[in-house]
Amino acid sequence: MARLILISIDGLAHFYWSDPAARMPVLRGLAERGAVADGMATVFVSTTWPSHVSLVTGVGPRRHGVVSNHILNRATGRVEDFTGDPVYDAADLLRAPTFYDGAHAAGLRTAAIDWPATRHAKSLDFNLPFFKSQRIFETQTDAAVWRELRDLGYPIERQGEWAELPRRFLKDAMVADLAIDVLRRQAPDVLLVHFLCADSHQHLYGPRSPEAYWAIAYIDALVGRLLGAPGADLDRASVVIVSDHGFLPVSREVRPNVRLRRRGLLRLAEDGAIAGAETRFVMNHGAGWVYILGAGDRERLAGDLKAELATLPGVAGVWTPDEYEALGLPRPADDGRAGDLLLEAEPGYMLSDEARGEEDTGPPRYRGTHGQRPTYADNRALFVAAGRGVKRALALGAVTSRDVAPTLMTLLELPAAPAEGRALTEMLG
Repeated sequence: MARLILISIDGLAHFYWSDPAARMPVLRGLAERGAVADGMATVFVSTTWPSHVSLVTGVGPRRHGVVSNHILNRATGRVEDFTGDPVYDAADLLRAPTFYDGAHAAGLRTAAIDWPATRHAKSLDFNLPFFKSQRIFETQTDAAVWRELRDLGYPIERQGEWAELPRRFLKDAMVADLAIDVLRRQAPDVLLVHFLCADSHQHLYGPRSPEAYWAIAYIDALVGRLLGAPGADLDRASVVIVSDHGFLPVSREVRPNVRLRRRGLLRLAEDGAIAGAETRFVMNHGAGWVYILGAGDRERLAGDLKAELATLPGVAGVWTPDEYEALGLPRPADDGRAGDLLLEAEPGYMLSDEARGEEDTGPPRYRGTHGQRPTYADNRALFVAAGRGVKRALALGAVTSRDVAPTLMTLLELPAAPAEGRALTEMLG
């Protein structure tokens, strides 16, 4: 029977592949006996949730509906953070079928560990989703999974603590251990695994930093442990390693909400929190949405703001909804999660929700970012495949994240759902 292991290394930019300082003996060894792409184009907005959903659906945000990590809920007026799945089940979040839906429907046993946008996914037989809050871990994890974690001796009381940005390397170690246990105890036909600390360390310290190199080597070793476990035999299993986006360095942040506040379109409470807004910006690191909430002429205000916000230092582009289709995004009339304007940061900048003060730019919260368009070379992601059904020592050209799902279905010898990408048949044999 076909067996497939899909591993995502969050934030592992393709540029590390040719960087001798990046210690990846396991991944490079897989490429020697398999296939590696000359970079993988992600989607826009290139943050974790939309990028991972595109990897498993084969379509972009315009079709699958996950337009970014952070949105404004127009009905409640509240900013919602999709990361950690604190609000929505997978069925409420995703508007396109996943490859593991197809695998499960075909009778294959499926499992996922720490994979984004999988809360209560009905087509995953074993699932510990990527949660960040201890409360969400305890209330939204399937009871049978929670009991199994407890019986195996995992520190379930530490899940929320280990999901915090500086400590995610601890969680990654547990993810690897659990993946090995799941292969042994559950014997899934399809296993999805997600490692996060390379992304975390690049946000905190910047790409190509000593800390980033350490995180990459650390995850590479975890992958080696996982692939050395019983059930991961590459003579019987196909292994596909991907990342979701690349990384750009940051030296300044742009603060569109400061400009909106100074224009009288946004008001602050005494504690600095946003108390009300006719227009509000919601950041997604290297990109972000402007939502127009007032009852006036939204299209006219959007046009005025486009011209003004485009002049902010560090803003690379501003788009209105009539331009979204070319970016692979839905218009707000079709999907209210999308904003009325979309901003992108120039390389060297990130976008911020900060609304206090008088300066449009300032020192950044993070040293590295992503979210920008896939046209930036440093934002290219990684794709490596090896094992059953994959040709050896093959150099692929550039691929896209939408090629992954149809390729996985082909490896599983199943018919793929309609996709924007294609099966990478040139690597199969």
